[in-house]
Amino acid sequence: MLLNHIKKVIIILIKINMSRGRPKEQEATPWQEYTQEILEVPSKPELGHRSVWHYDRSKFANGPWKVEHWEEKGFRQPKFKPDKGKAYGKQPVVLVFKTSNRSNAKTKIKVFKNENIDYILTTSKLVGVPSTAEIIDIGVGESFIERYTQKYNLA
Repeated sequence: MLLNHIKKVIIILIKINMSRGRPKEQEATPWQEYTQEILEVPSKPELGHRSVWHYDRSKFANGPWKVEHWEEKGFRQPKFKPDKGKAYGKQPVVLVFKTSNRSNAKTKIKVFKNENIDYILTTSKLVGVPSTAEIIDIGVGESFIERYTQKYNLA
């Protein structure tokens, strides 16, 4: 008697869960590849910037794998002007350079204690570095002094 009652309850529960709503016609499958175009001014695409986002689930499942961006006509990127004399905490910037582009040119190391790496890379003249010098390596931190002296056999 109890067993029959349990069977009836299970059958009723199955019917309730199975017969909810309209049956699906097809399974919804998410798109695998698609692009999305975003305009700053949708009513006038020639004004403002435009970006195209490329999605492909086989390449990257969590979002776009490529983003293309076009600025509006006449847009000019502001020039980058690094600050002179603003260092990274008390971290030195280590510069390894050759004195010229010749094969027998001497390799030298220069340590800047109070300079920003962006300033060193963008400026045309540096104190202690000849204008014909070729930069080989650059790094920020005390460990680069030892690493570069060993790597380039500098005394």
